[in-house]
Amino acid sequence: MYQQYGHCYQCQPELVWLNILSDSAIALAYYLIPIVLVYFVRKWQDFPLNWIFRLITVWIIAAGTFHIVEIWTLWHPVSWLLGTIKAITAFGSLGTAVLLMRSLPQILTTPNLTELKKANQQLELEITERHFTEEALRESKERFHNAFDYAAIGMALVGLDGKWLQVNQSLCEIVGYSEQELRSITCEEITHPDDRDIDLNYISQLLNGEIRCYHIEKRYIHKFGHVVWILLSISLVCNAHGQPLYWIAQIQDITERKEVEKTLQQQACIFENISDGVIVTDLLGQILDWNKAAEKMFCYSKAEVLGKKLGILHKPQQATVLTQQILDELLNNGRWSGEINFIRKDGTEGVCETVVVPLYNEHGQPSATIGVNRNITERKQAEAALQQANQQLTGWVQELEQRNREIALLSEMSDILQACLTVEEAYKVIAQLVQPLFPNTSGGVFIISASKHLVEAVTTWGDVNAGFKTVFSPKQCWALRRGRSHFTVADAHGLQCSHIEEKGEALCVPMMAQGEALGMLHLHSQDKEQLTITKQRLASAVAERIALALANLRLNEALQQQSIRDPLTSLFNRRYLEESLEREVSRAERNQQSVGIIMIDVDHFKRFNDTYGHEAGDIVLRELGIFLRKHIRKADIACRYGGEELLLILPEAGLEVCQERAERIRQCVKHLDVHHQHQKLGNITLSVGVAMFPAHGSTGAAVIEAADAALYLAKKAGRDRVVVAQSHLGETNALLTAVTANRMTE
Repeated sequence: MYQQYGHCYQCQPELVWLNILSDSAIALAYYLIPIVLVYFVRKWQDFPLNWIFRLITVWIIAAGTFHIVEIWTLWHPVSWLLGTIKAITAFGSLGTAVLLMRSLPQILTTPNLTELKKANQQLELEITERHFTEEALRESKERFHNAFDYAAIGMALVGLDGKWLQVNQSLCEIVGYSEQELRSITCEEITHPDDRDIDLNYISQLLNGEIRCYHIEKRYIHKFGHVVWILLSISLVCNAHGQPLYWIAQIQDITERKEVEKTLQQQACIFENISDGVIVTDLLGQILDWNKAAEKMFCYSKAEVLGKKLGILHKPQQATVLTQQILDELLNNGRWSGEINFIRKDGTEGVCETVVVPLYNEHGQPSATIGVNRNITERKQAEAALQQANQQLTGWVQELEQRNREIALLSEMSDILQACLTVEEAYKVIAQLVQPLFPNTSGGVFIISASKHLVEAVTTWGDVNAGFKTVFSPKQCWALRRGRSHFTVADAHGLQCSHIEEKGEALCVPMMAQGEALGMLHLHSQDKEQLTITKQRLASAVAERIALALANLRLNEALQQQSIRDPLTSLFNRRYLEESLEREVSRAERNQQSVGIIMIDVDHFKRFNDTYGHEAGDIVLRELGIFLRKHIRKADIACRYGGEELLLILPEAGLEVCQERAERIRQCVKHLDVHHQHQKLGNITLSVGVAMFPAHGSTGAAVIEAADAALYLAKKAGRDRVVVAQSHLGETNALLTAVTANRMTE
């Protein structure tokens, strides 16, 4: 066991070195802390208690030295040195504690870092607000000086003795003096002698506090001697105690306005003594003023019309339109002139020649109108009498010319209708031919249907949707029921046709041909006196010519149909077939297209004739004709080729389309329900041959032969089928030879 200075250690080196390392680490830490404290004190020299950090530094160094000496005494035991250092450390620690306790109130009053930051932010905010306040004050002063110096009107600060204290450039320009010249004189010196006492009363009221400011018009003498009219506004400026300091004067040059007022006075004198009636109105037509001549012309005194609309001088239905028309013309062209019909106070009418011009305000905008009216009533009456005589003569000439034009148009209409080839073509041109004969009217040509139950418009003109029906029963028209023209007026007592839907005049003229009514010519007008007696006679002549033309066209179409139609099947005959086929082949050859031929033959047709009679066979062919007309395209051509053979021409159709159409016809024919004398005939089957141009022939005849050959193959193969012609020339020739031989045998 080893004992040193009161400490006991086992004779183990590990414990000794552990104590040495611990004291070394503590001493090193004690010596590093003062370095930081010294740096803090040097960095923050204005800290109020930095002596505390110095005292703590001494105490920490003493404590660190104690641990160093304690290590050293392990090998060199010096009791007095260790005790001395320990005592110094003890006294230093005690002194530091006492001083800290005494300084505790001051430490507590010292603000912490957060409080210092808040105080710093508050200080910066106050500095910013003060800066803004100073800047606003500076800008306010600058704005005041700018407003004063650069004001469009004269601005001045005037002393209580009348001297100019400060003036701006505008005032200098008004009176012609420079700023230095004005400061050397008083206001009274440049004031017109007659106006020097005009504002004394106002100044007294300002000084007594009775008014805050006043405005007067007065005259200044310009530097060059001429008079300048001004509008003077004066305000008094006082200090905080209410004592007057100086005047603020605003001077506006009104010389030009005064000259205008003088000019207006002269114009007012002219206005009252001019011989023409002069009327002044606002832009809404309200009368503002008029002169004595206007009173004499319109028989109203000025007091009776002021504030009233200009419409009292015109008819109510014309007043608003006329006022707006004049206003629009003024705004667009700056002037309106014309003749106006007016009504006097006693109700008599007159005519005046009027010129209206706008009056402009100070901004250059129109604010009122002035109209100069010259009475031309007597002159207009003389002109009217002369014009009436001329109009009567002109009317007779125009009526004669109108009759000549109507005769020419009627003749032209007859010629054009006779040149029409079809009824449909005639329908298209009738409206163009009839409408010029009846201007300002609506109408149409109506045709009675074949069933005699309906009358339908085939052509119309004008506003047909609002005037009359386009389809109705013949019983609804009195003209068709009576066989003569029927004229009605909606608001008059009389018989009106029920097919007329709108009010106005209406004329119905039946179109008769060979004692039969073909239809009706209808004319309708919403205006009165359009369908005069003369026009009604003209309408009868027009209806007669239209009826004759339509009857001739119908007869021609019937004859033409008979010449190209088979009477039994109503299909085209063989002559029409040849013409059509040649035309379609030529067209297909030009356009490099194809034409399909379908040859149809009724299977066992002889059996129908032998079993049921020839009349039954005719019924079968007739039903087939009806069926084909319903199941082919409009461009397709169905013909009776001969006997029970039928042929279809399909322009611009391909082989697949032709084959499909042929197959569909063959299938659908089986479902036909044909009866003869209340007896159902057997099912109808077809053998069909199909050929194409130019695949099966270079001409129409060759293609028909190819289709006929294909039809023969269909019959030979058992009937009730569709066969397409062979495309090889050799096979086709052989087949044609066989067909020819077979038919010769038959």
